[in-house]
Amino acid sequence: MSKRKRHEECPEEGGAWEIALADLMTTLMVFFLVMWLTSIVDPSKRKAFVDALIGEGAGGENISAEETNMQSVTPIESLKPPISTQEIEEAMSKVDPKDIDVEDTPEYTKITLRSDSFFESGRATINDKTREQLEKLGETLAGRGQKLSITGYTDSIPIENLQFPSNWELSAARAATVARTFIYMGVDPALITIEGKADNDPVAPNSTPYGRSLNRRVIILVNKQAEKQDTPTNKPAFDLRNRQ
Repeated sequence: MSKRKRHEECPEEGGAWEIALADLMTTLMVFFLVMWLTSIVDPSKRKAFVDALIGEGAGGENISAEETNMQSVTPIESLKPPISTQEIEEAMSKVDPKDIDVEDTPEYTKITLRSDSFFESGRATINDKTREQLEKLGETLAGRGQKLSITGYTDSIPIENLQFPSNWELSAARAATVARTFIYMGVDPALITIEGKADNDPVAPNSTPYGRSLNRRVIILVNKQAEKQDTPTNKPAFDLRNRQ
């Protein structure tokens, strides 16, 4: 009787250690996941988030949400000076001059990109030959605190596919691609706005191939006045080269 009892207990003992091992593996997985998430979050924002949750500072004083936000604001004095036309031209020096136009006004700097040279036909994917220059422009714009308005335009020929039901979606997607590239290179997302205008506001007649090519464009307006901005974050942990 005793032997039978011991024999029946063996499977139960084996099952117990397997459950314990599974619990240990789950705990380790959660631990390393938390460590990984902690490593990719900006330290200053992580501290502000924790302080806001507990409502106390290191000295035990209560901290309001407004005070926490104020601590993460970068003074205008610490920003780089407003970007100049010369810096833009240097960043885009390898682009064919006929594919880019830079116009300077008292309020803003207007950068016009010809879509045929920067995007694949009928898509919002950046061409490899101009990707490096667009990334360099984004890097040059980063850290200046200047607001950016990015608007996409198309010609009047309709487009209709699974990805872009109309030119509205295509024009907005191209503006968004430029914006994501700048954000990847360090520009504060809070400073960027995008818009798609399809074939509205043409700069040339759509009756000729050349006129349509001029209308396919992305316009970047760089406000010359710097704004207060949140503390710059690290670059997002993804690669835009495989994204549209």
